[in-house]
Amino acid sequence: MRTITALFLLICTATAAWADDGPITRSHAIAILAKPALPENFPHFPYVNPDAPKGGEVTLASIGTFDSFNPFILRGTSAAGQVSPWVILPGGSGSGSSIGHIWESLLASSADEVSTGYGHIAQTIEMPASKLWVAFELRPEAKFSDGVPLTAEDVAWTYNTLLAQGRPSFRIQMADVKDVVVENPHRVVFHFKSNENRELPLILGGIPILPKHFFEGRDFTKPLVDPPVGSGPYRVASFELGRSVVFERRPDWWAANLPTAKGTNNFDRVRIEYFRDTTVAMEAFKAGQTDLRSENISKNWATAYDFPAVQKGLVIKGNFKHHLPTGMQGYIMNTRRPVFANPLVRQAMDEAFDFEWTNKNLFYNSYVRTTSYFSNSDLASSGIPEGDELKLLEPYRKELPPAMFTEPFKLPVTDGSGNNREQLRRALKLLEEAGLTVKDRKLVDKNGQQMSFTILLDDPSLERPALPYVQQLQKLGIDARVRTVDPAQYQHLTDDFDFDMTMIVYPQSDIPGNELRDYFTCAAAKAQGSGNWGGICDPAVDALVERVVTAQDRQTLTTAARALDRVLLWRWYLVPNWDSNAFHVAYWDRFGHPDKPIRQGFNFDTWWVDPAKSAAIEAAKGQ
Repeated sequence: MRTITALFLLICTATAAWADDGPITRSHAIAILAKPALPENFPHFPYVNPDAPKGGEVTLASIGTFDSFNPFILRGTSAAGQVSPWVILPGGSGSGSSIGHIWESLLASSADEVSTGYGHIAQTIEMPASKLWVAFELRPEAKFSDGVPLTAEDVAWTYNTLLAQGRPSFRIQMADVKDVVVENPHRVVFHFKSNENRELPLILGGIPILPKHFFEGRDFTKPLVDPPVGSGPYRVASFELGRSVVFERRPDWWAANLPTAKGTNNFDRVRIEYFRDTTVAMEAFKAGQTDLRSENISKNWATAYDFPAVQKGLVIKGNFKHHLPTGMQGYIMNTRRPVFANPLVRQAMDEAFDFEWTNKNLFYNSYVRTTSYFSNSDLASSGIPEGDELKLLEPYRKELPPAMFTEPFKLPVTDGSGNNREQLRRALKLLEEAGLTVKDRKLVDKNGQQMSFTILLDDPSLERPALPYVQQLQKLGIDARVRTVDPAQYQHLTDDFDFDMTMIVYPQSDIPGNELRDYFTCAAAKAQGSGNWGGICDPAVDALVERVVTAQDRQTLTTAARALDRVLLWRWYLVPNWDSNAFHVAYWDRFGHPDKPIRQGFNFDTWWVDPAKSAAIEAAKGQ
């Protein structure tokens, strides 16, 4: 998601003033490369039920543990469900649907629009024609859960604190901000270093606004073990570190009747129970101890939902189709490690992965192969570079693979039989070109050292596709292993880049921007806790990321994104996995939800407890 002159097309209420940098426009919303779909006086988002009943309790499951209520720092493992769906988090354009949220931001996103922010804590947004600053006018009624008014000082303090002490991704995504100025208690202005970063106003509008008075006197870099004060619809009612947390809806929430909030946050209480692994969580769901389960294991979706509650119609299997870019999921190789420093070795790892057999035998043919970092969008590269895309790549031709300019990028394709000898032969040839040889059935370097690495995972269910992959690698003489750790340890290891290979997801939006700096640039490769797990540091990639971030129109953006995609693919930084255009969600039939399909596919924030259905479910459970 994510300029100059007319790039941000705002719905303007008036021209408020003239300044040295041109006329200033005031608006209720901002959008990138489009107009906001809703006018200033819109009553509510069109995909919600504004009359949805409030009440009831929902119980959800989370895997792992937690020891903190601060999701914005490196240390600790934060509790789930604290962040509003529109809050910008490191490594992505938003947190997705989140229940029980405490933290909110200046702008609210729409689940049915691309890169658009509507005034939430901020009632109006001002920007000059020069696009060198953005000002947010705050709603005077905005308050934190302890009754203290939310002011521009809190906004500035939040920005400065996240920049200095938050996760490195905040610094990377907000690097183009020059300063922040509090003009009065309800007005804050961010000045920019240039007008080229089209996404910056939306990024700033999406950061969580934290209470200065609550955090002052505390060490922000340490895990927070006290219930936090926030501006959102929920607060922590009770918790047991590592086991459960209960959020309760605030009857005094200041934003309850805003158009950005109507029809959402309908549950009185949200309980999140923690489970050590997905198997136990599944059994809890089958027993009715949790109410909803998002299923991302195709085998489970095909075979594990045939229990009595499903057969009797008490549990619903829902397929929610979305229209979102699916980004890239794959086995990322840590190029900081010598074992994966050579791109020929990395390409060989791709040749050894048999997606067709995996999809047929493990996934019930429910997935398609991911072939782009911008999959399921028009930003995905194809064919060979031509025209303006070729012009972008020409300055780096000497450093880039020659084949990139003459051949379409192709991943290996097998017949699905499990006999992928042709692909393994190509892999072995690449490894030999990289200076490795097979001796006594071991792939060794010039010093006789066997090639060896570990695939790090945080979920035992991910072992199903990883172990057959390891078997293929062992056929090449590679000492490959799988290591599964708990989510807290996994976060620590990946924050420190202490792994050889692991599975990663690079989410994308229709208008990618600042998050690419966190994923792929040299600066991020050096920043602990960044999203650049692969250690990618390439002048061509850095330059193309900036081209994407600063693109002034859709065509320029498309050209730059396709060039970036092409370079990343031909550098073989990961082994692409698979994707799907639907969310698989199973739930006990005690809810009501809007019927209107949305671009996002699924948004639990808009659901509610149906009293009649809930009573019927409880009666059925008793029987």
